[in-house]
Amino acid sequence: MKNQKRNVYIALVLILFFKYEVVAQIADRNDAGEQYKKIADSLANKDELARAAKMYMQESYARTMGPFKKSALINATYCYAASKNIDSALSSLEIATYKYGFNNLGFLTGDTIMQALASHPKYKKILQQIRLRQQQQKNVNNAIINTSDIDLFWNTYDHFLKDTGNGVKLFQMNYFEKGTPALQEYFRIKTKNIGGIEGFVQNIKKMPKFYSSIRANTFQLNSLKDTIRIIYRNLKYWYPEAIFPPLSFHIGGWSSGGTATDYGLHVGADMYANNPNTDKSELNAWQKRNSYLFENLKYVVAHELIHAQQDNMRNDTTLLKYVIQEGMADFIGELISGNTANQFLINWAKGNEKKIWESFKSEMYLNRYRNWIANSSQERPDWPADLGYWVGYQICKSYFERAVNKKRAIYEMLHIRNYQAFYEESQVEARIYQQ
Repeated sequence: MKNQKRNVYIALVLILFFKYEVVAQIADRNDAGEQYKKIADSLANKDELARAAKMYMQESYARTMGPFKKSALINATYCYAASKNIDSALSSLEIATYKYGFNNLGFLTGDTIMQALASHPKYKKILQQIRLRQQQQKNVNNAIINTSDIDLFWNTYDHFLKDTGNGVKLFQMNYFEKGTPALQEYFRIKTKNIGGIEGFVQNIKKMPKFYSSIRANTFQLNSLKDTIRIIYRNLKYWYPEAIFPPLSFHIGGWSSGGTATDYGLHVGADMYANNPNTDKSELNAWQKRNSYLFENLKYVVAHELIHAQQDNMRNDTTLLKYVIQEGMADFIGELISGNTANQFLINWAKGNEKKIWESFKSEMYLNRYRNWIANSSQERPDWPADLGYWVGYQICKSYFERAVNKKRAIYEMLHIRNYQAFYEESQVEARIYQQ
């Protein structure tokens, strides 16, 4: 009996040792990946692209989550292509596409650097694979709606409440590392908005009343599936070429309301799981304004669904492009769901239209989107954040209302090649200044 107890004790010690050893190894690998990325970014900024490509490859080996690997591989692909190392570029692109789900057709076909690969059979096969995926996503009935990350969050949260001092480790290992690739991509691109994993944990930690009061609603997400499919079918009517990527709900710690990526549509459910009894006493002014009723979540899904259709729009860095892109998602999203995801801005702008427009026009052809979109840090009582959404909404609405063929207008919006021409054709200024 003593030997059995001793063996059990030894086994438990070994399990704990290896568990913490694995945690340490993952932390070390992610730290190494971040260091490789910093070196690679620095080299790329100096146009030392061949060396940068090798560092991005080292980053991809070090990272533990697929979306981080994919991002590093695509950066390596670009640097290899720019430095005329076509074989290496194709090799990293193949891994990113076939293993980690790279799906950005617009980047491959629209970027001049990537055209160095265009004549190669492997490149053509990759394009064929991505187009096949997109073709499969055109069937509304095949659309995937995933809520598994919600359950994973609450399981981790319950452990966190008993051990708040180890929050970073708990959420890193038990939520993000174990989550879907969609959650990991959301983590990669959005948690930096709030200071990374540390900021995520801090937000969760300082809002216990809020999270307790929305918990039940987050488990009701599956009840929205029929409503979401109706919205999808409405888009199919207006835009027959539409695709319907997987939709995933996450608890994002107020890092983002939503986004669209290679992994599909993402919605930060904690921002949209409110009811009249939700405790908002721990939220700041911006969070209170952007904390929506559960019944309005469908409008956010519609907004993100439109972003998934925008791969055929020309890319540039002007504020005009960004506001049109976001405002279009609000406008067409309203068309297919019944309301916009940013009704507050429409209400606030009444009586302020000319003032907003004069400010916008002074920056519209500059790279100033940070003054108009995702700029919560700049919010003032007399000037809310995210007014770029309202500006773009007005441009797209004006263009649509002037169009004779409304379906054609939707197609043209989603295929803009000249933003200045689109702006002028909308005649939005006449509409604004006549108010």
